[in-house]
Amino acid sequence: MASEYLKWKYRDVRPEKPLELTKKQRRQNWWHYHKWHVLIGVAVVLIGADWGWNILTRVTPDYQIAYVGSVPLSEGDGASWETQLAAFGTDCNGDGKVVVQLKQYLSSYEDAMYNAAANVRLLADLDGRESYFFLLEDPEKFQADYEVLEEDWFPVADGLYLARRAFWEDRTAEHMEECGVLWARLLEEAP
Repeated sequence: MASEYLKWKYRDVRPEKPLELTKKQRRQNWWHYHKWHVLIGVAVVLIGADWGWNILTRVTPDYQIAYVGSVPLSEGDGASWETQLAAFGTDCNGDGKVVVQLKQYLSSYEDAMYNAAANVRLLADLDGRESYFFLLEDPEKFQADYEVLEEDWFPVADGLYLARRAFWEDRTAEHMEECGVLWARLLEEAP
């Protein structure tokens, strides 16, 4: 009985004909429902391309030297040290270039948080065995604090000393043999 009633109630109702959308309206409708998918996809592709570009164009240094001091080296002085060491070095990683990277770890600033951050960066460098060579203002104090140097440092210029890392365990620096050869060349040229 209910179905007969519904037939009678909706006897004049006819389904609407589907609207024929124009091409522009179809594109707008599609964009309305898919814009976030497209935008997220574009963002993922751009992030992936940037990541890939950084990996493909990254220059890995053959040697790394750490400067530990209270006053930062100027860009010119840092570049000078990099070119001086590169002149004596060899291509360790086989990329056709001798690249030396100088990292600066500054201390004795008035800001305790800055000192703590610099110390954490230096400890990460020491633990990761990134730097084999050290350019130091006070090698005795550095050795007393960290106990990581060989005792054969020598003065180079402007009150700075060049030192090298010592290893007492199986974990050593990358390209250890080449670093040893470079150290021997630097000792020969030392004043």
